[in-house]
Amino acid sequence: MTSRFASALLVAAGLAIAGCGGDDDSAGATASSMTDKVEIADFQFGPETIQVDAGTKVTWANSDTSPHTATADDSSFDTGDLDKGDTASITFDEPGEFTYYCRFHPNMKATVEVE
Repeated sequence: MTSRFASALLVAAGLAIAGCGGDDDSAGATASSMTDKVEIADFQFGPETIQVDAGTKVTWANSDTSPHTATADDSSFDTGDLDKGDTASITFDEPGEFTYYCRFHPNMKATVEVE
């Protein structure tokens, strides 16, 4: 009877440990998915520099009352005009550093770093 109890206890402990590992993975996925959004507010891109893996879709969301764009310095991408409440997404497939600005407000600048 004691060996059955010990075996059951070991199985339960193993399941608990396996469950903990699963929770860590889902927490990591949530954290990384949060880094693919750039908020436009107060005439700034936030974050000013975003780091993503190749293949990641970055979404810009305009919370400002003024229209904005996210336009690559090298013309490789452009979100088009984003009015308040609008969003636009660009997928970055190749590694590199992509600097961009707002066509309406050229002093607004930021960078997407793709690894």
